[in-house]
Amino acid sequence: MQTINELGLNDNKWILEKQHKALLFVASIAVKSFLMAVTTSYIFCKSLDPNILFFHCSMNIVYVGISIGAIIVMGTVFGYFIIRIKSFDDIFVNMMKSDYIVTTMYFSIGFLAPTIMSTMIIVWLFGIWILGMLLAPFNKEKTILKKVTQYGSLVTVGILFVASLIPQLQEYGQPFALGAIISSLMSIFGSGRI
Repeated sequence: MQTINELGLNDNKWILEKQHKALLFVASIAVKSFLMAVTTSYIFCKSLDPNILFFHCSMNIVYVGISIGAIIVMGTVFGYFIIRIKSFDDIFVNMMKSDYIVTTMYFSIGFLAPTIMSTMIIVWLFGIWILGMLLAPFNKEKTILKKVTQYGSLVTVGILFVASLIPQLQEYGQPFALGAIISSLMSIFGSGRI
């Protein structure tokens, strides 16, 4: 019979092996790369249809490919270090959970409103999620404050995304976009608690 420490629990917190962390990070990068492919194909070709990208807008395939490659390189380099730094060990599970929730929100808004949200998605993909993860280990002990920050920011991102889809509120698109970017940064920061 295995003890609790052998199963991966240590003082009621999950501790993951490096291979498991790497697998979770690769999955996150794969989703972000696909989101980048969708967003940049809309930006460069004004359509989400792959046929238009490959057959009618083939001059821009290079730009789409470079954008996807940039996400993969950034995520790989950052992921290489984040799975090895000890200060991320006890917060990794919460941080990735929050990252997946925010990525899912950006992914859905990328398909629902690519016209309005494509530039905001690009800004988030080119570094805001990494910045949030880099800030996550600070003040790990302030669990109540960081929990409120994480869940409050997740709710705020959702509210701002829904509000940006309402036609009467679309004139406030840029403030909504800035608020969503800051809230998504804060949600990943808030997930870094013990």
